Parts: sequence; structure tokens; C-alpha cells
Amino acid sequence: MTTAAAPLPLQDRWLQAWPVALERWSRYTQIRDPLFFATDKAARPYGMSGEIAAIRLIDQLVMVNLNQVQGRKLTEYALAILAHEIGHHIYVPGNLTDHARMLAAMKRVLFDLHPDTPHLVANFYGDLMINDRLQRRADVDICAVYKRFKELAPPSGASQVWMVYTRAYEHLWRLTPGTLAPDGVTGEMNADALLISRLIRHYAGEWLRGARRFAAILYPYLKEDEQARRTQTFRQLGLDDTKGAGRATGKGDDADAVPDGLTEIDPSELGDVDDFEDALADEFVEGEGAEEGSGKDRKGRARRQGAGKQLNTEPQKEGRGRKGNCREPFDYGELLKSLGLDLSQHEITTRYYRERALPNLIPFPSRKAPQAKEPLAEGYETWDAGEAIETLDVFGTLVQSPVLVPGITTVQRVYGETPGSDPAKTPIDLDIYIDSSGSMPNPAINISYLALAGAILGLSALRMGAKVQATLWSGAGQFETTGGFIRDEKRILGTLTGSINGGTAFPLNVLRETYRNRKPTDSPAHIVVISDDGVDTMFAKDDKGNQGEEIIQLALEKGRAGMTLALNLWNPKWAAGERFKKLGVRVHRCSTMEELVEFARAFVRENYE
Repeated sequence: MTTAAAPLPLQDRWLQAWPVALERWSRYTQIRDPLFFATDKAARPYGMSGEIAAIRLIDQLVMVNLNQVQGRKLTEYALAILAHEIGHHIYVPGNLTDHARMLAAMKRVLFDLHPDTPHLVANFYGDLMINDRLQRRADVDICAVYKRFKELAPPSGASQVWMVYTRAYEHLWRLTPGTLAPDGVTGEMNADALLISRLIRHYAGEWLRGARRFAAILYPYLKEDEQARRTQTFRQLGLDDTKGAGRATGKGDDADAVPDGLTEIDPSELGDVDDFEDALADEFVEGEGAEEGSGKDRKGRARRQGAGKQLNTEPQKEGRGRKGNCREPFDYGELLKSLGLDLSQHEITTRYYRERALPNLIPFPSRKAPQAKEPLAEGYETWDAGEAIETLDVFGTLVQSPVLVPGITTVQRVYGETPGSDPAKTPIDLDIYIDSSGSMPNPAINISYLALAGAILGLSALRMGAKVQATLWSGAGQFETTGGFIRDEKRILGTLTGSINGGTAFPLNVLRETYRNRKPTDSPAHIVVISDDGVDTMFAKDDKGNQGEEIIQLALEKGRAGMTLALNLWNPKWAAGERFKKLGVRVHRCSTMEELVEFARAFVRENYE
């Protein structure tokens, strides 16, 4: 007599379905095994309490709450649920950057709603894209899962968004009305669900372009649900699987998790008018779903919602980047916060200007020294196990002994220096002063071209091997400085992108102390001051009664690399300009703040060979 084998534990059964779920997307899909939670208490630190499954886009980790799976009687749907979560990694949104872009696109039309609404709508949109592909092209029975959700949903009081959402699946998969959607779907809801089904198919290959239109269609239902204080059925069922997609893995990881490329607005976010309106022509809409509802209502609704020309207009005021529109620092910060990243405002501001500066970086100037040095092999010394492996000379070791014993028979080369034939290059240190008086913009709110130009110069100097001193200044005694020439990028950018917003008085004491004891053996230093006509306070007296003109002369003499003033001046005949030029200071006039960026890019070529 054969005894039937005991059923595998639930986690093991779901792990068996994992490789099959991966293959539903591609046989080459690779992602680590999911993380399972046996209880809601164990899932809570990961934001998974009450959720069925979710994905974390920072490290592409799929998480499954087995307690919710059992409680909602979903144990037999491992393939569908796991394949769906993999779809968030493979398809929509795919990564944290595109997730942020989708949120940004939707926030433009989801005004006057709860701040968390874009997350919910992005989840709806991504799920529709993923589930339609799995159902039609990957032989995954998503429909069975949503039939189960219909049984689990509250018998009454379903949110209007849920009605439209589930009715859209019925249009996509040609199901009888009521198969997935609850009772109470109106003709208008049906028309919008049909429109959503067409949008999902139309933008399947470039889903970001359809994000704003999708949000615009759902807007009235979201508004009505919010005014009626209805709980979203989607969240009641534990389906909000991307709400924690941007959550970092541990304390201090948020700064490392910030995705690049978000300062610039992707054209797809703007939802420009394209051929989708043509896809809503009468004969096209009369295809799928023509049997439900009034054709007249459906076509009229399609024209009104599909075009979305009122809600999907291009922003009228944006900073311009090298390739297109760029976000303002405040918008950038709000976008990072919407991802769930826990960053201070100053950290966000620093990252914004660093990212804006990187495409503009150029090598910082260097000066030729009399002669370069070349390495000269002089012999061997003992190599120990604690030293870098690349310094071990294997051939030299084997020549001495065929047996490798670290610290005894192992050796490394010793090098000296010999004069070379090429001239050496000495990087010029950068001493930069950024005006942060009341007339200057706050870099954390609006784009500050002073801060951006300073970031370009500072990062270029660091890239070349130079050191940088950064000073932010405003009124008398109001300044922040790195207090010397350093190579700490975070500290330099943190200083340059700060805000004081006080009076106007150049910090002559900082300039004086920087060069008072500077030695001839120190690297040459070029002084750059970015300001406006308020820079003429350099001719005032310092806190010790020294004349500003004398301090400028001292700085030029000890710095040995010159001084440049980059100034936003409306008056080309600025009186103080001649006084600076007589001292040997170069004055670069910018008629607009935006020109400071071009000044920073051209600075090296204009001043040095």
C-alpha cells in the first residue's frame, strides 16, 4: 500500500513556482529568490503588513506575506502573483528612475488630491500593463486571481476607481460585464473603462507616454471617492505593491538610493499630443466593447477624455537644461520625497546641483612644471599578506623560491624616480566665493545659476586633482566656508549650495586669512567670485581696519594664479570695474544669470593654455 506524500509547506510550494514565473517573462530573467514572511508582525518592518506581495525597486527584492496569502485564500495563485511582481522589475516601472518619472507625470494632473494619490494611480496603471501582458501573452491566468478578488471585496461600498479599474480588465479580455467588476458600473464608468483599455494597448510599448492620460481619466473618480471618504478597494485587498518601492534597505542607505537623471524632465512625462487621438476615431472605438453602453456616450466621452488637452498641457515655466526642460530644485526634492527617501533638504539640494553640473564638467586648468618624474625600478623588498595583492611581484618571488610563503619568500618591487622628458602638470587650486545675499535665489527652491556655476567649477577642479576652498557669503560676519583647500566633494557642494539670504558684504577676513601665510611652495590658486554689483564691497575695510584693495593685492601676490569676477551686471559701464582691472582682476560680465553656466564652462579655455 502506498502512502500519499505529505504536502509541501506553503513557502516551498511558492519557491517551486518562482523559476516558472521568471520564465514567463524570459528564460534569461535573473533575480534573487523572494523574501517570505510568515506573519504580519514579521512583515511590518518591511512595510508589508496587510499586503499580499510587493517589490522593492532599490534592490529588486520581491516580498511575499504568506499570512495574507493564506488569509485571503490565494495559496493556489503563486505563479500569477509572483509573475506579476517580476513584471514590476521587468516592465512597469522597471527601475526607480522610471517610477519617479511616472509619479512626476501623474502629479501634474492629480492636483487637489491627497499627496499619496499618485502612488495609487501609478500602481493601477502598472498593474493594468503587466496583467494584460501576462494574461494574453504569457499564459498566466490573472483573470482567476481577480475573480477571487471580487469574492474578497466588500459586498457594498466598492470605490468608484475600483469599478472602472476592474471594468477595464473586462474590456481588455472580452469578458462578460460583471465577471470582475462589482455591481453599480454606470454608463460613464463603462465608457472610461473602455478608453483605459485602449490606452493600455496603445501605450504598451512606451508606457510612460500614457501615464498622464491615464491619471486624467481616473481623476474625477478619485476626487469623488476622496470627497465621499471611501477607502480604496485596491488598498483594502492588499494590492498596493509599489508603495514602498523606493524605501531604502537600512539606516543611512537613502542617500545611496537616489536615482540619477531626475533633474531633467523626460519628454514622455509631458504627455504631448500624439497619435492617440487618432486611435479614438469612431470606427476604432466601435470595435471592442461596442455592445456595452451607448455608442454616442462612448464616443463623446472618448473625445473629451482622450485628448485631455486641458489637463495635459506643457508646463509654461521651467528651467532649461542642455537637452530640454529641467525641474526646479523644489520639484526635484518633492519627487525624491515621493519615492519615500528620507533625505534632508540640504542633501537633496546638493544632489540636484551635482547632477546638473556633471554634464558640464571640463578638466580644470593645470600648469607645466619644469620636468615630470618617471618611475625607476630599484630592487625588491618583502611583500606581506596585509599589503595590496597587485603589488606582489610573482615572477620575482618565484625566482627567489618556488614556494610562496607570504612575508618570507614573497617580494614586491621598489621604485625610485628619475627625471622624464615631458613637462609635469600642476593643478591650480580653486578659491571660490558665492554671493548668497538677499537678492540671490535660494538654491533649494529655485535654480541658482550662481550655485550651479560654482558646482561646475568645483567639480572640475576636483576631477583634475586640485583642491578647492568654497565660501558662501552675505552680510558682515555672515558666511560659511570650508576653512581651507580640501578635496571633500560633499562638503564643498554643501557649502556652495547653501543659503544665507542676508545683507551684502564680501568676507574680506576669509580672503585675508587664506593668503596671509600662504607659502611659495603651495600650489597656485585662482580666485573666482560669483556675484553682482554688490561685489564692490571688496573695496571696504575688513574687521581689522585693513583696506580691501590691499587684501586683494595680497591675495593676487600669494595666490599666483589670478582672480576672476563673474558678475551679473545690467550696467556695462559699472564704475567699480575699472578699479578691479587696475589691480589685475579680470571682470567677466553676464547680462543674465543663465550666462554664468557658460562662463564656468569657458573659464579654463579663456584663462589658460
